[in-house]
Amino acid sequence: MIKVVETPIVIREGNIYRPEPTRFWILDKKVRGDISKLEAEGWIKRFSKQITEDRDLFDFFMKLHEKEIRKREKILRDRFPFVLEGNSKWDEICRRVLLDKNIGIGGIRNFRSKPFKVRCLHLWTAYHVGDEEFKNPIGEFVLSKI
Repeated sequence: MIKVVETPIVIREGNIYRPEPTRFWILDKKVRGDISKLEAEGWIKRFSKQITEDRDLFDFFMKLHEKEIRKREKILRDRFPFVLEGNSKWDEICRRVLLDKNIGIGGIRNFRSKPFKVRCLHLWTAYHVGDEEFKNPIGEFVLSKI
């Protein structure tokens, strides 16, 4: 079983807060290496093309991005209300990045436009393993190959 960690979406560094739009990360170095090999074989490009051309698949991934934005809103309300209520420059930056309706999973921007941007297989695999609500064909494929 692949182990992932869910990190906070707001990270405190000294006196500032930094937004982290990627919630899940793969811990196992070997697994990350195996996934990198799949990327080197061209699977990012293949998946990007397939998702771009298949309307149902495109809609599926678009809805995952939108679900992640709603999830981040809830996490901010529940765990980081001071960021929602704060008026510092860093509170504003966190809100801008984490609540922007055009910034999806892993900080992928403009996810509603084509071509679809897979960005990396690690990201989709980590979400696939990290949260039942984010099961997806990319993560499923990767798990079947490593």
